[in-house]
Amino acid sequence: MKTNNYIYKKAYGILCGLCFLCVLCVTITSCEDMLDKGNDYVIYADDHILSNPADTTTSVLGIINKLQGIAVRTNLLGEVRADLVVVNENASTDLKDMAAIEVDDDNAYNTPRDYYSVINNCNYFLAFADSTAGNVNRNEKYFEAEIAQVHSIRAWTYLQLAMVYGRVPFIVDPVLTKQQSEEWLDSLQHPYKTLDEICDYFIQDLQPYYGKAYPDPGHFGLETLDPQMCFFPTQVVMGDLYLWRAALAGKGAGKAYAEAAAKAYYDYIVWDLSGKKNLYTSSRNLSWSANSITNDSYKLATGSLVYQNSGRTAWGTATSETITVIPMDSASAEGYYNELRNLYNTTHVIDWKEASISPSDALRNLSKEQVFVGYDNFNNVKAVTEDKFTEEEINEGYLGDLRYMYNYSQETIKRNQQSISDQSIRKHLYQHVGIYRASQLYLRLAEALNYAGYPRFAKQILTMGLSNVVIENEVQPYYTTAHDTAFISYFDFVDADFKPYADRYTISKDSLGVITGVKPFPRSNTSECNMWGIHSRGSGLSFLNENYAPAFVPDSTSYPYTEANQVGKRPNRSDETVYEAFIKPTEPKKPSTWDVYGNETVSREVYKELNSTWYTVSRYNTYVNNDSVGTYAINIADYMAKLAVYEHKVDSVNAIYTADSAAYENRMATFKNAYNVWYAAAYGNPSFIEKEQAQVDSLILNEQALELAYEGNRFYDLMRRAYWYNDNTILSKAVANRDASAGTRLQTRSNWFLRWKDKIGW
Repeated sequence: MKTNNYIYKKAYGILCGLCFLCVLCVTITSCEDMLDKGNDYVIYADDHILSNPADTTTSVLGIINKLQGIAVRTNLLGEVRADLVVVNENASTDLKDMAAIEVDDDNAYNTPRDYYSVINNCNYFLAFADSTAGNVNRNEKYFEAEIAQVHSIRAWTYLQLAMVYGRVPFIVDPVLTKQQSEEWLDSLQHPYKTLDEICDYFIQDLQPYYGKAYPDPGHFGLETLDPQMCFFPTQVVMGDLYLWRAALAGKGAGKAYAEAAAKAYYDYIVWDLSGKKNLYTSSRNLSWSANSITNDSYKLATGSLVYQNSGRTAWGTATSETITVIPMDSASAEGYYNELRNLYNTTHVIDWKEASISPSDALRNLSKEQVFVGYDNFNNVKAVTEDKFTEEEINEGYLGDLRYMYNYSQETIKRNQQSISDQSIRKHLYQHVGIYRASQLYLRLAEALNYAGYPRFAKQILTMGLSNVVIENEVQPYYTTAHDTAFISYFDFVDADFKPYADRYTISKDSLGVITGVKPFPRSNTSECNMWGIHSRGSGLSFLNENYAPAFVPDSTSYPYTEANQVGKRPNRSDETVYEAFIKPTEPKKPSTWDVYGNETVSREVYKELNSTWYTVSRYNTYVNNDSVGTYAINIADYMAKLAVYEHKVDSVNAIYTADSAAYENRMATFKNAYNVWYAAAYGNPSFIEKEQAQVDSLILNEQALELAYEGNRFYDLMRRAYWYNDNTILSKAVANRDASAGTRLQTRSNWFLRWKDKIGW
């Protein structure tokens, strides 16, 4: 990618010319460790006003260039310390120490100055950019979009810094001169902010710039990468700030922050500036064919997934997965190379080098536990469970969730008489380092919705996908307060744009009026789907998976059990245990002469009457009078007397049945009234909603592992849960599955964070 290399080298020179300070000295008695005096980027200046469009482009390019320094570690610190990957024997000592939760000051990945390099460049830009500069005739301001984007990048960088270190020196003014940096360092008062304080500050800082358009990408000159992929949407960064703030506040106090996070993520989904309209989950998925499911023969799964789009026209399109990447150099010998490609994959350049990082048993087992659900050739729903696979198929990675197999391949080969593990992890074949993508954002939206108290809303992101039809049938009926209605109505997933598998539903209820099922009907043309439940990307049609949906558990403290138990069984007229059964007297048999003599012994008129299906007793009398041979074997009068008794008994039983039915309906009405009162209040009961929240949160956390493995999110996903539930073991137990000693260290909250020379961190 020669063009990118040229741009970055050009930006290097421009940065020096614009006097950008690369690194920031903080709270230490000597500045060598945080400020590399020998670096050509470090140039002090007393003043430089940015006031023309050329400054706009080069300034933002310079900041993006500095992001390269933290790109790789953003992934590693979020993945290697968690439970989904293991570090192999051939890995560096620094990586091994990171996995062991024993990162010291000399670890190559423990260099906070790289974060402050980005921050100080942002501080410089925001201090010296002339916000009034522009074309008055066009009512155009040169720096409006750039200022918004730099605020967003600074907020994101500070959030990453605080997530890694927990407690960090805080500065938003640029350090411009050596004297200024030394004075700040020698000060006895060093401002610090914790993770929650970082969130609070930048939530306010980003408000004036929220939802602003991106800078004009045409000025950047990149040919093989859409520059808009290098930007950080203010809505998504704001969503992250609110989501972390919700987790830090914990259950109860975090609800309002979670609602704000959900709205921020949604705002980006429907954002229509800078060439983008809606963000979809798309219908990309991996599946078994109906023929495979019918015959239980699982040799080849079909489908594909995309994790990082590239090219000039990819960003903002309906099928785009990419939101933000940090662009990296194309070769390891040139500037900042994406080291992740070599750490997660076996390299074959000159000599083979085995991968340093591999999937853990925890990830494999989680994938194996999933149940694939799909249709067979006869349109029957069928679950593909573990017992359906042969040992060979399982060894090849065909597990319950197909994403494990799709993303990871490994075989042992012989090379120079040595056994070499040839490993490939599909997610790290790209040149650039991914930061945000569509499925990740939707999963964070689900997490926020669940924290906010809307677990059924969150669940649809995993199973069906979202549209207004889905929300109307699967979400809104279960949340009944005015606040619920107002909040849910904020999310307008227009049916004409957002197209999940189903566009209509049938709701079924049991005899008590309780909803027992909401059946989706597929749209007439499923190929037009652009919203796929994220769990369905690897585990089939998840909305058909009965074990996947959370149970609707009534609140034991207020559910109207008494009224429900008093309803009893609906009266059934054919129930012989309740109502007496009677034998209706049969009509007299035909005289024997009829069978013996047939038509010859009866007049034409009588014959006609006897062949009619509606003849009565009087017609029998007519027949007897005209019968010249035989007589009746039964007395008609006796028959009529028995019939009268029977009909009287039936009338009595009918009266009892009518009374019983009325009593049943009254009991049912009493229960339904009590049920409706409970139903309306159920989701306002904290103990009730917490049960369902816990169920759905478990699904979301598992989905974040299945979908986002290897992408640098797992440690922080676990950490947010530990904060939300105020339970350190959520993080420590997960990591203990990989490394018992590392899990033990994480039982202490301060060990969640790195420390540097006792100046940064806890």
